[in-house]
Amino acid sequence: MTDLITKVENKYMKKDIPPVEPGDSVRVQMRIATGGGDEHATRIHTFEGTVIACKGGGINRSITVRRVTYGIGVERTFPLHSPAVVDVEIVRRGQVSRAKLYYLRDRHERAARLKERREVIVKDTVVAETEEEATASEGDAVASDPEVGEEPEAQTDEESEADTAEESRDEDAESSEVSEESSENTDA
Repeated sequence: MTDLITKVENKYMKKDIPPVEPGDSVRVQMRIATGGGDEHATRIHTFEGTVIACKGGGINRSITVRRVTYGIGVERTFPLHSPAVVDVEIVRRGQVSRAKLYYLRDRHERAARLKERREVIVKDTVVAETEEEATASEGDAVASDPEVGEEPEAQTDEESEADTAEESRDEDAESSEVSEESSENTDA
């Protein structure tokens, strides 16, 4: 019975919706009917704000988006797989540690801002079960990687000596600053 339900639901689910999470700033475009009577004109309305809650799963997934306009907070819930929702675009990702961000209702202006989440993209790596497979796969990957392009130029002995000399000067400068600060603290 549940297989039949999932088959029917999958037919109506949208495939192009990005993975939206609480804290994300999104731009939701929704189709709205305008005019009255026999006229059935529609237009696209854009609602931009912060996702404060996600509910449901599958075809029943919905998000609650909040924005503040002219000092008044407006929240709207959008069913993601509704035919009325044309597009969902993620403007930026927010770094949050909660699933529901209802506490933003009590905050205003700067206190309601969320930190931006920086995503690191890591290339697909294959985890080997033994050390032999790991060393063999590393050698194969380096030898068979045609997309790398040009090899970086090898660093000469003179350049490496110059780099170590710069590092030692930086360390000497830091240690002298620390010693000056400590002598000032003892004098006071």
